[in-house]
Amino acid sequence: MTKPHLDRAAGATWLAMMYDSIRALHGVLTTSVEEPTVGRNHYRVGVRICDAKPLSILFNGAVLLVAAAEQQNPHMIHAVFVDVPGGDIYRRAGLRVATTAELNQPLHERHLHLLTKEERRDVAYHQPSRLGDLLFNWFD
Repeated sequence: MTKPHLDRAAGATWLAMMYDSIRALHGVLTTSVEEPTVGRNHYRVGVRICDAKPLSILFNGAVLLVAAAEQQNPHMIHAVFVDVPGGDIYRRAGLRVATTAELNQPLHERHLHLLTKEERRDVAYHQPSRLGDLLFNWFD
């Protein structure tokens, strides 16, 4: 869950639903899609919904979880999470959609019980403070 995870089928589903949600909300893509890589465990794409702030739509393929954050410098590690625009579209495709409240909750031991030993070491080293920082992380 905390390591970069490329899942072509899940990524394609997320991408198709992202396009559907952006079209339904009269938005536009503002960046190209970025796949998980060293230093980022999730897919990311920039969008703008109507006249709203630019957002990044995030996808953790390991847990099929979609989130959104205010778009910011890509090297910033503390995301400002927001609710996912058009979340119902992703849910209809079987993807889970995280809320702002869920992602901003403090990270507790109960969140870590399903992690591998290596993932727990990453958490101990990087010390993310919120659940969202664990699920959509910058670990190297």
